[in-house]
Amino acid sequence: MEENLRISFLKKIWYSIARPSKYEELKKLGLGKAIKYVFSIISILTLIVAIISTFIQINIANDTIAYLENNLPNFTFKDNKLTLEDNKVIILDDERLLSFLGNKIVINTLIKKEQAIDQYKDLVSEKNNVLVFLNEEYVLITYNYNIENNNEEGIDTKKYSEISSKYINSTNYEYTKKDVVEYLKMKTTYTYYLTKNFIVYSGTIILLYFLYIIIIASIIFLIAKISILKWTYNESIINTIYASTLSIIIYNLYIVQNIFTKFRISLIDMINICLIFIYLYFLIRKQKKYKKKKYYNK
Repeated sequence: MEENLRISFLKKIWYSIARPSKYEELKKLGLGKAIKYVFSIISILTLIVAIISTFIQINIANDTIAYLENNLPNFTFKDNKLTLEDNKVIILDDERLLSFLGNKIVINTLIKKEQAIDQYKDLVSEKNNVLVFLNEEYVLITYNYNIENNNEEGIDTKKYSEISSKYINSTNYEYTKKDVVEYLKMKTTYTYYLTKNFIVYSGTIILLYFLYIIIIASIIFLIAKISILKWTYNESIINTIYASTLSIIIYNLYIVQNIFTKFRISLIDMINICLIFIYLYFLIRKQKKYKKKKYYNK
């Protein structure tokens, strides 16, 4: 009978959210089907999130590339030295660039590191760092930099020669503005962003809910041990997986709204954990009533 039991994927979602009384049927499908179910729902939802995120990021990337094409001065990078065509100081802080890179960009090849820190430290904000390109190195000034003490914390410096030795094999090279713009265009593809976003979102949520399910199932197993339910550990995991359905959907909706509004809820993890416990609580109550009724009717 159990081997022939078939419940469609959509019915599993419906039962998991709206019909906890059907968990007994879901449990009969076994642990393997439950694990396949949770991986499937996470994969489908994160693919949708990844597609939405990709379209937004592609638009931001294309706008940023157009902005750089129009505002980035002609430059040459050769022999580990950056030179500007007219040696002007360039400050790029357009919103498109900040959305894409998260840093304000300064190009000043006429000063040294200490002068750069002193001149551009005031451009740093809580949301945006400042990346200063000098003649032979770059300086990243972050919000952690303590202006009063002038210490090195919050300052990241790297010589171009260090980067070249890692990423540029040829000793005879020369890069220009055109090369940088073409490289960014080449990287701005739907396939690249979609693959990256799907891996990041699905990997993060799978790891997160793997921990949730293991921890919560262990707690529920201990509770079941001292009640009349007597669930096995596998049954606790199965029930926790299906009880996680609404929590997983809400978590993905939270990510989507965060992409559009940047509104963050610091307690979202606690809210989702509580939601799983609420489902399991009502499931335990229902099954305990059923067991007692069965016991007294003997």
